[in-house]
Amino acid sequence: MSKNRLGNGVGSVYRLSGKRKNPWAARKTVGYKENGQAKYKYIGYYRTKADAMCALMDYNKAPYSLNRESFEYVYDRFITNYKEHHSPKSVGNLDIAWRHIEPLHDKSIATLSRRELQEFFDDLQVTEQVKQKCRSVLRQLYDYAVRYDIIQPERVAILNYLDLSSNIEVRKLSRDRFSDEEISRIISLDDSMSHIVLFLIYTGLRAGEFCNLTEEDIDENMVMHVRRSKTQAGIREVPLSDKALKLMPLPHFDSYDHMKYYYNEWRKKNGFDSNRTLHCTRYTTISLLVSAGVDDRIIKAIVGHKGTDVTSKVYTKITNEDKRKALNKI
Repeated sequence: MSKNRLGNGVGSVYRLSGKRKNPWAARKTVGYKENGQAKYKYIGYYRTKADAMCALMDYNKAPYSLNRESFEYVYDRFITNYKEHHSPKSVGNLDIAWRHIEPLHDKSIATLSRRELQEFFDDLQVTEQVKQKCRSVLRQLYDYAVRYDIIQPERVAILNYLDLSSNIEVRKLSRDRFSDEEISRIISLDDSMSHIVLFLIYTGLRAGEFCNLTEEDIDENMVMHVRRSKTQAGIREVPLSDKALKLMPLPHFDSYDHMKYYYNEWRKKNGFDSNRTLHCTRYTTISLLVSAGVDDRIIKAIVGHKGTDVTSKVYTKITNEDKRKALNKI
């Protein structure tokens, strides 16, 4: 068992013996037994030493952030109590709203950021009234989580800053996209993370979709098959543009959290503003395609947005060649 001790009070990471999928453990001393032996809180088990170190550092910054209880975990406990004090009609209405927020079910209620929550509501293809009902359910779950020490009380406030307006596409194009000057800076950096950022801009992939890609998901015609996505519309085919092809091969990340950590380190090192998140690459893709005069139906097919107008739904066939031509305009 190889231990890696850090400063006093920080904790330690060490490698477990034997063959394991996640051999690196992170732990922190939380007290001592009567015989003087240390009592440990195990933060988690990780594939690499770097992942374990990152988790330990994050835990020391905010211990609640390592609490991984999902929204579904909280809902299952909340609804049991709710049923005892409310009518079947109220329970039914709550369940309808709960089903609308299915993409959040497996997310950690302690770590989901306001920006990620806003992105979920941006992609939610329902009326503003339904979005308000979804937010109401979330508020009840956050209140329940605070009551039972699952999250910190101040996290409830993120619900107050959500924009539930229906004019989503206009907001996406006007906020948080990489400017032309910033894109030029990214190109000039010419490092691994800059190549990934450019690849996301040139393809319209979500960062999570990028992490889920394997070599088998790219066929002989240089078309990516996105098989796992946060929405059903996200299951799609995206052809590689000329610029995207030149960036390959690219480094692979085991998870979105792992990728986000290294992206944030890269962003800070190179002086990009904190509002430039990985998701901004999608806003940039959409904005560049719109500026190039690409048909809205093709844009939706590329980035995996559900078509809501009649012409998008009836007998509209967007080919991969249509998408490739569009992406080559970026």
